[in-house]
Amino acid sequence: MSYAEEIERVAEECRRRSALLLDELEQINQRTADTSRELAEASATEMREFWSEHADELAKARAEAEERERLETEAREQREAIARSIAARKANRDVLPVDQEDEEAAFYQRETWLI
Repeated sequence: MSYAEEIERVAEECRRRSALLLDELEQINQRTADTSRELAEASATEMREFWSEHADELAKARAEAEERERLETEAREQREAIARSIAARKANRDVLPVDQEDEEAAFYQRETWLI
């Protein structure tokens, strides 16, 4: 047997093994795709069942959350209104009349005229 024939035989064996490996990889990829599709369908079915079984609970929880948020908003608005009211009262209480700012008016408004 010549070297050329031996090299050709080895090359043919490599091509045959490569083809087998490629076929095996293709089968694995196909099985993986099939399994993935089956799992996705099963997962979607289970999710639909879960949502249908727990729809009432989820709707109740959503309504409670919305009510809690509404109450918190009302409470915050009330606190802000109270704070504005207090600030307005304080501002009106602490403002000096125009006469008290005048030095000459202070002379005539003194408590005692005894010097």
